[in-house]
Amino acid sequence: MTASFNARDGAVTALLSVQEQGGYSNIVLEELLKGQTVNAADRAYMTRLVYGVTERRLTIDYCLNKLSSMPVIKMDATIREILRIGVYQLLFMDKTPDFASVHESVELARRRGYARLTGYVNAVLRAVQREGESLLSALPSNDKGLELRTSCPRGWIRYWREAYGEVITNGILSTINEAPPSYIRVNTFVTTKQDLVDELEKHGCTCVPVDGLPHALCVTGLSLSSLSDLPPSVRRGFYFQDAASQWCCAALQAQPGERIADVCASPGGKSFTVAQYMNGQGSIEASDIYPHKCDVIANRSKELGISCVQTACRDASQTPPEEKREQFDRVICDVPCSGLGVIRRKPEIRYKSTDGFDELPALQYRILSQAAALVRPGGVLQYSTCTLRPEENEKVVEAFLQEHPQFIPRILPIPLCFERMGDEPQHMITLFPHIHHSDGFFIAGFTRLDS
Repeated sequence: MTASFNARDGAVTALLSVQEQGGYSNIVLEELLKGQTVNAADRAYMTRLVYGVTERRLTIDYCLNKLSSMPVIKMDATIREILRIGVYQLLFMDKTPDFASVHESVELARRRGYARLTGYVNAVLRAVQREGESLLSALPSNDKGLELRTSCPRGWIRYWREAYGEVITNGILSTINEAPPSYIRVNTFVTTKQDLVDELEKHGCTCVPVDGLPHALCVTGLSLSSLSDLPPSVRRGFYFQDAASQWCCAALQAQPGERIADVCASPGGKSFTVAQYMNGQGSIEASDIYPHKCDVIANRSKELGISCVQTACRDASQTPPEEKREQFDRVICDVPCSGLGVIRRKPEIRYKSTDGFDELPALQYRILSQAAALVRPGGVLQYSTCTLRPEENEKVVEAFLQEHPQFIPRILPIPLCFERMGDEPQHMITLFPHIHHSDGFFIAGFTRLDS
């Protein structure tokens, strides 16, 4: 992209990939920006538009259907995304003047070859400017109104209400459209927390320590897309890892000299953090089913100066090799899941069909059962997901304990998380964004009996 790059135009391209082709917003944006030169302001603005429009799609489309002569479903795809961007700016971006939102949308339609529809785009957005907020304030207090206000499908609202209760559900919805906090992990193999903070602050970042996680920082002014602005020596001193994932690593209590297995390890953050708890002493086998993901882990380990992590290409749902059975002191089993805990990072998940979710618990159970075969007598097994769905969390754990009598529940040594949560079995915990200020996450612990 050149200096003439237009953030709104880039957002239309990205949204067409997300909405029309089923892409994930984070991956689409990464591919769109790869190898291109875009200034930080344009990059941030385009990202905000793509995530914001995706998050607020139900709310935006409700307003469009009320105020447009043509239903959203019948609109040309490009015009639909141009209008969605315009409505998002009018209703949810206070710093963008209304006249600019309307004018730029009209010009965007013209540049995209829709000069004949510029009058239509202008008329619809002017109507939203006049009446949009009153439409939303008049929404009923029932589930339909809640769906349209939060842009979260009613099916998930009712599901969470049944699974977690009214209070927790309202908490989830209160954060579902917020930008998630950005956490990093200090790479203690090459720097100290204070030295890293000093360096990041020189580059305009603000760093806040995280209670209970001594080497974690909550940062502002830093994102994946802005890493290229930092010197290599600074980039090597940290990696992005959400607080929930860091709590998961803390709960494992890995010790120097141990042998650890991390199944389904990509992108490798847990292996890297566990290596720090081990002071680099011992070994960690990080395995994944895809060779290219193993290569990414291996290369990143080398960049970070972590020598105790080795990779293995293996399908975690299949029987492990005989020579690996009962050979590991601790095993991390972070399984593929529906991802409902990371909706703020991948907002399109809320609109995905649930049909594909039904097969996940069986796969997760298989992976957990095969991971159990790796644990030595007296060793530790830990299961985790980044979803808020008991079928993939508590029910998998309960089934595993029932069918594997050689394993017993292990109390998770993360008391600060439980204090925030309240009453919950101490061998498993669900982390909620509005309570733990992290991604939605689930952790469960098991110990293998000595005999």
